[in-house]
Amino acid sequence: MNAPPYLIDMRIQAPEHRFSLWLPLFLLWPLMLVFGVLSLVLTILADITLFLLGQRYHYYTLLLLGIFATTTELRGTTIHIRDNATLVDLTIK
Repeated sequence: MNAPPYLIDMRIQAPEHRFSLWLPLFLLWPLMLVFGVLSLVLTILADITLFLLGQRYHYYTLLLLGIFATTTELRGTTIHIRDNATLVDLTIK
């Protein structure tokens, strides 16, 4: 499994100005860890309850783990948007 993204780097270039912004996602990791563990426990409890009640869909834990895996796969994504004279580059590192 890959590591989660740690930085979003955004650059905007227009004829009259140039702007660069980076958003440090690693500062949100402790908060996301708490919410991730809490949601994982709740989905496991929900899946066990739904399984015992005989419900057809009881795969919320797999859905949550898939969301976590998709989030880690975002690392390395680069988006380039070019308008007439404006260029926007977004990189997830």
